[in-house]
Amino acid sequence: ERITSRDERVVSVSFPIQRVSAVVGVLTLEASDVSDIVRRERAALLPFIWVAIFVSLLSAGILSFMIARPLRRLAMAADRVGSGAAEKLELPRLTSRRDEIGELAESLESMTSALFDRIVANEAFAADVAHELKNPLTSIRSAVETSERVTDPAALAKLRRVIASDVRRLDRLITDISNATRMEAEAARSPMERVDLGRLLSDLADTYDAIRDEGQPRVKFTLEENVEELLVIGREGPLGQVFRNLIENARSFSPENGLVSIRGRNVVVGGTLFAEVVIEDQGPGIPDDK
Repeated sequence: ERITSRDERVVSVSFPIQRVSAVVGVLTLEASDVSDIVRRERAALLPFIWVAIFVSLLSAGILSFMIARPLRRLAMAADRVGSGAAEKLELPRLTSRRDEIGELAESLESMTSALFDRIVANEAFAADVAHELKNPLTSIRSAVETSERVTDPAALAKLRRVIASDVRRLDRLITDISNATRMEAEAARSPMERVDLGRLLSDLADTYDAIRDEGQPRVKFTLEENVEELLVIGREGPLGQVFRNLIENARSFSPENGLVSIRGRNVVVGGTLFAEVVIEDQGPGIPDDK
């Protein structure tokens, strides 16, 4: 490549002419219109460059509309829940989407709904605790106020027995609350796993029958014919405690040599598979007005 006296770029290319291994000549080609060729090629590429820029901008706009804006809405809704401006995350337009963002919105809605239900349950638990503690405290206060005006030794002894009984009741209530709180904390820390309810309930029924005394009701577990397994995701220890409470309650209301029947089956609700367990006894039942 060289520049002529008229400032023109000239490109020269030489090719050897060979016969076997001997060079018998050289062919040289020269071109002085290289700049024009490069200019024309660049001009020919311009439409493709503009199309590429347009496609890039269009793709960026679509991605922003389809992904960035929904994610921003999710973040804003989560901030509102976090600040207390909203109780739950409700984004029906996003949860109706059949893609990953729709699944994310649905998961966040379920999570905030579960947290809200947990808060409501804790508030109800606190109200129940306050109510249960208030009754013996009111009784104690009444007994103390009455004892200040009573001079009869027999009446004073009776009031002391009332106070002692209420104090024991308070101690029992506080112990129950402490145990319930500890069990809930332990359950929250233990991991969720697949639990075979069929095996769990069958073992419970066998255990109750093994320790059954003469005259006590029998406990029998049956699984629906077309059901092989009754699987749920949960924690086996707390689930077992729940069913033990229900079975104990059913046994306590059953007649002599009665039967506590436990039946398990799978049901589909709204496209989701659930495990249904029914515990029935032969007791008087619950009054219709209750």
